[in-house]
Amino acid sequence: MTPDNDRAPLNRPAIIRVAMPEDVVAISRMWLKFMDYNSKFDQSFKVKAKIGGRFARELQQRLDDPNYRLAVAEIDDELIGYCLAYVSKKPYFFKLGKFGFIGDLFVREEYRRRGFGKLLIHDAHEFFKRRKVEQIELLVAQGNVDTIKFWEKLGYKTLLQWMYLKQ
Repeated sequence: MTPDNDRAPLNRPAIIRVAMPEDVVAISRMWLKFMDYNSKFDQSFKVKAKIGGRFARELQQRLDDPNYRLAVAEIDDELIGYCLAYVSKKPYFFKLGKFGFIGDLFVREEYRRRGFGKLLIHDAHEFFKRRKVEQIELLVAQGNVDTIKFWEKLGYKTLLQWMYLKQ
């Protein structure tokens, strides 16, 4: 797959690859930016101070788990984005047993709208095909219109609305 270009073309191609142990710190930094971005839609996304190291350790533990796929987009040895995808299971009562879940998709701001998110999602879709997953789910912050449109263009539909009450 080649990235779509809405802006001036990049002379450097992106490489989509599985994350390595040495990538987790850079990924955790991107995750902090991802959470900060989402907190603009709801304060529930605010994270604790100095939590990046803990997140990096949790990512590290999942690198060898065959039910997880942590992929990165890289240009000139620099990480520009990542996607965390994994296989999960519905409760026993549901006909649909296992399903794919896209936990995170993040592309650094200066590389957005150039197709790199689509490349990362293509990688996740291929992972799910290999794992024989028939349905893929994800969550998007309410009010994040641009991201909702991104997913809809890829064929995703609204399944439910996740609601909460603060007391």
